Amino acid sequence: MTAVTMLVLVGILVLGVILGVNSLFAPLPGSDEPAAEPSASCSTKAVKKGQKIRTRQVQVSVFNGGTRAGLADETMDRLARRGFKRGDVGNAPSGTSVRRVRVYTTDRNDAAAMLVARQFGKKVKVQVREDDLGPGIDVVVGNDLHKLAKAKPAIVVKRSSSVCVPIPSSSTQAG
Repeated sequence: MTAVTMLVLVGILVLGVILGVNSLFAPLPGSDEPAAEPSASCSTKAVKKGQKIRTRQVQVSVFNGGTRAGLADETMDRLARRGFKRGDVGNAPSGTSVRRVRVYTTDRNDAAAMLVARQFGKKVKVQVREDDLGPGIDVVVGNDLHKLAKAKPAIVVKRSSSVCVPIPSSSTQAG
């Protein structure tokens, strides 16, 4: 009887260890997906050559393309303190590899995207792509991003273009 009891208890212990290890190393729900689908949360405004675009007119979505936990949230907080409107925050699509930072837009000559890129340094270029990850300008951050650069809160438009100005929502976000 003692041998049977001991065998059952060891079996339960082994089963518990196997289930625990599988749960510990299982992927987090939704970690391979972008945080949210693109949404129409801004209106297009024509901007003429010589006019200024200010941070408060630009919405930014930040996605983590690295392995540092909380990097997208931290970057969004820093951009919001500079006046940018909050968009989506989450993980970059699976397979995205970014060393420091990339700024994406769907429009050529996007002055708002250039203003966002300047927040990360003069060498950061805006990349045009067809798919939109979130509302506003998309920023994908990587493990080598440690701080924002010193940058002005406005940029003078060099070519007439349009900017996606955030639509005021009924709920106010802290930031």
